[in-house]
Amino acid sequence: MSKEPTFNSIDPKEKLKLAYQDVQVAKSYDAERDFRDTDVSLHYETEIIGLRQALKEVNGPILEVAIGTGRLCRRLRDIGPPDMCYVGLDVSLPMLNEARKSLKENPCQASCRFVMANLFAKLIGESADSFGAPQTRPVHLIRADAFQMPFPNESFHAVIGFRFIKHLSPSNRRLIYREVNRVLIKDGSLIFDFYGWRRRTKSQEGSRLTPVTLRAELEESGFKLTRIYGTRHLLPALLSSPFRALRFKAPVRALGLLEIKILSPLDELFDRSRGGIAVAKKIK
Repeated sequence: MSKEPTFNSIDPKEKLKLAYQDVQVAKSYDAERDFRDTDVSLHYETEIIGLRQALKEVNGPILEVAIGTGRLCRRLRDIGPPDMCYVGLDVSLPMLNEARKSLKENPCQASCRFVMANLFAKLIGESADSFGAPQTRPVHLIRADAFQMPFPNESFHAVIGFRFIKHLSPSNRRLIYREVNRVLIKDGSLIFDFYGWRRRTKSQEGSRLTPVTLRAELEESGFKLTRIYGTRHLLPALLSSPFRALRFKAPVRALGLLEIKILSPLDELFDRSRGGIAVAKKIK
């Protein structure tokens, strides 16, 4: 059974880059975390609902940093115009191989192109019709370092970074914010998950963020925090338990909607969150 990589606030970012290079870890990643389409996971469903809310007004290219197995991309391909470009970047070749397989096997049959990072600059300006049938969402998988991305300035309307940014130390988060700021258009969105105040291990202490500290950290890097969607509320987690055990997905999704629509505004009102999704706009 594969182990979840652990991080602490003084680990160099190179450790994160190497964490998922193991082929077996990549192959078992979705199954061990209930990220398969057939799994019933409140956290996964709530993430997707929150992401769809955050992306509903995006109508230009989307970049997903640390795309992993493609678990988010599989559920987001109908966002925006049909010919809108979706790019997935990861430093792990085993993870990209799993993403390539899962995207091809998915019933939606995304147009999936697996290209090296140094070729992408030539692709970014071309029509989506160049990569597949116009009725399918083009998905481009790129192997590259998120701290030095091979894209021109202001290439994307939104950047997603899940299960990645939250593992970084404050200093490395600032490096990522700076690079994301470079590739985003003005008023583009940065969307990522974060650890809140819920109890974590000592190794994750440096990654815990309150809305206040998150807001200040983002403003230092040219972003304005606009929304927080909570994904770790206790009540929905307790209520979803029997439905998850019985594998009833519809009521679990309804509880995820409760988290996003009702409980998340309360998190913002009281400036407190157990963890969730941060949505920030590039302001400079």
